[in-house]
Amino acid sequence: MSNPTGPQDPYGAQPPQGGGYGAQPPGGGYGAPPPPPGYGSVPGGSTEKNSLGVWALILGILGLVCCGIFTAIPAIIVGQKSKQAAAEGLANNGGLGSAGVILGWIGIALTVLGAIWAFAMGGLAVLGDPTIWDTTGY
Repeated sequence: MSNPTGPQDPYGAQPPQGGGYGAQPPGGGYGAPPPPPGYGSVPGGSTEKNSLGVWALILGILGLVCCGIFTAIPAIIVGQKSKQAAAEGLANNGGLGSAGVILGWIGIALTVLGAIWAFAMGGLAVLGDPTIWDTTGY
């Protein structure tokens, strides 16, 4: 027996994927409720503690480049606060806080090694030499 309407789909009629209009946005589209907390959003609706991670990274870089221990110690403190805020869900950039902590410790180590090197080379022994401060011209 022949089929007058043409070949039959063995699975029945299938609707087009995505309803023919492309993929739906997260949350179900217009009029749908927003996704529950924990799915791309931070409880409370803001990420106000994200600046801690940025500051930790900036302070850590400054501790390496020019300011030494004066910005390395604050980098460690702010970095720990940033990691704590990320663990509590108040921020989403805990990696920047970790980087700030690591750079802070490296900055402290380099400052200590530089001070040891300066003492070993006699760089600060010059301050105790009285002939440097003699301005009489002899």
